[in-house]
Amino acid sequence: MPAEDDRVVFRVTRLGRHTGRHPRMPEPTGREFEVEAIWLFTLTEGKISRIRGVSDRLGLFIQLGRDWPEVG
Repeated sequence: MPAEDDRVVFRVTRLGRHTGRHPRMPEPTGREFEVEAIWLFTLTEGKISRIRGVSDRLGLFIQLGRDWPEVG
C-alpha cells in the first residue's frame, strides 16, 4: 500500500460469483470471476475526501461470457 503526502494507493483482486443484476448484464450468469482494480484515496485532515478507481471491466465481461458492450 504505497502512500505519499495525502494519497494512498491500493491494488486489489476481487473474487466473486455473478449472482446479481448489472445494467449491461441484466441476467446473472452464475459464473465466477477474478479481476484486479486500483484505488486511489485522497485524504484531507486524516479522512478520505476523494476516491478514484480503475478496474478491469473488460476482463470481468469476458469471464462472465459477455461481449464488450457497444458504446452509444
